[in-house]
Amino acid sequence: MKNGKIIRKKRSKPTSYEAAKSLVIVAEEVTAQVLIDRLIDLGRREIPTKRSLSAMMKKDRDFETVPTTSSRGPTTFRRIA
Repeated sequence: MKNGKIIRKKRSKPTSYEAAKSLVIVAEEVTAQVLIDRLIDLGRREIPTKRSLSAMMKKDRDFETVPTTSSRGPTTFRRIA
């Protein structure tokens, strides 16, 4: 509230990360490259880099990293919520 008036936020376009997150269903395993490909297919103009997308997914509690046997290659994430 400001001076007795309620301020409402305008509905804005989702951030690139929120848009990418909405493309993954629960229990699906994806890599950052798969999400970028999906964003491109939908015509999204602003696309995050693989590195930044992967870093955000590692911090997000809705995703968990899938353990792999080798340290090379892309990180695979599983959506849990």
